[in-house]
Amino acid sequence: MKINSVLNQLMGQRMNGIMNEITNNDLDYQEIVRKSDVYFDELAALQLPEETRLLIDRCISEQNALGSRYGMLAYQLGFTDCKELFLEKTGYGDCYPVSGELRE
Repeated sequence: MKINSVLNQLMGQRMNGIMNEITNNDLDYQEIVRKSDVYFDELAALQLPEETRLLIDRCISEQNALGSRYGMLAYQLGFTDCKELFLEKTGYGDCYPVSGELRE
């Protein structure tokens, strides 16, 4: 089994499950949600034309996707760094290259 696929499974479990609990308990995250709700209410009160609202929605959605992807890549990088550090410190680094495939 490739290490990268295990890494992706673990990342998916951590990011899609455990992160919900963490964000629910993080005061900074909750403050951002609160501020965002205020801005959405202000935006709705403007009663903009549908075309304008859709454009704003698309812009916000793409920015959210960008931030989400950045976070996932940063998490993968950090996890990979930890894996490499562990392999280096335990002496198994020569057996497991960065690609995740075992050497024979």
